[in-house]
Amino acid sequence: MKEIPTKKGDMLEIYEANGKYILKYPTFNIAMPEVSKEIPKEAVDSYLAGEHDGEELINYANFGFWESKKQYTQEESDKIFIRNNPDLIFNDLSDNQKIFSSEEFTQIVTQAIVSKLKPSELDAIGVVDSHLELLLVDPIGWEEEIEAVHLEILQEKINNYIHFLESKQYVDRYGDSFDKKVIQITFQYSPSDNGLAFLAAVQKVLQPTDMSLKVELPE
Repeated sequence: MKEIPTKKGDMLEIYEANGKYILKYPTFNIAMPEVSKEIPKEAVDSYLAGEHDGEELINYANFGFWESKKQYTQEESDKIFIRNNPDLIFNDLSDNQKIFSSEEFTQIVTQAIVSKLKPSELDAIGVVDSHLELLLVDPIGWEEEIEAVHLEILQEKINNYIHFLESKQYVDRYGDSFDKKVIQITFQYSPSDNGLAFLAAVQKVLQPTDMSLKVELPE
C-alpha cells in the first residue's frame, strides 16, 4: 500500500493500493479513534491540485459531494434544502409557494405527493366477507395550494386500482368468486369540496360494474 503525500497541516492520510484510494483521519473519539474510507481517484486528484482542502476532502468522504463555498441567502438555502427533501414542502405551503416559481413549486409538490401516495402501488388487498377489497390510504392534505396536484395523482392511483380489477390480476392468488369488488379509500384528512365531488363522480362511473368505492373519512 503506497502512501500519498498530503498537504502540510492536514490531519489525514491517503493510501493507494491496486487503483483504490483510502482516506484515513482521526476522530478524537475513544471508541473509534480513526476512520478509513475509500474515495475516488478524482477526489484525491482534486485535493492534491489544491482545488479542495483536507476538511473538504473529509466531508466529501462522508457525504459524497463537495461542499459549496458559495454563500447562500436564507431563502436560497431553504430552496436547496426543500429540493433535496421534497416532503418538507408541506411544512409551510403558503410561504414555500412564494420562494419557488409556479412551475417548480408544482414539480416539487408532485414529487412529494407521489412519494407518499405511491400511485403505481397497491397499498393492500384481501378478502372480507366474500368481497375482494383493495385498500387505498391517502395521507395527503387538501390545502388549496396542492389540491389540484393531489386530485390528479389520486385519480391516477384509483385508475390503476380499477385497471387491476378489470384485468383480473388478482385471480391467480385469490380466485374470482366474489360478490363484489371494493376499493376502500381511507383518508387521513377530510377531502375538500372538489375532492368529494371527484369521489362522487368515481362512484357514479362504477355503479354499472361489479366494483364499488367505499370512503372512510377521519373522525
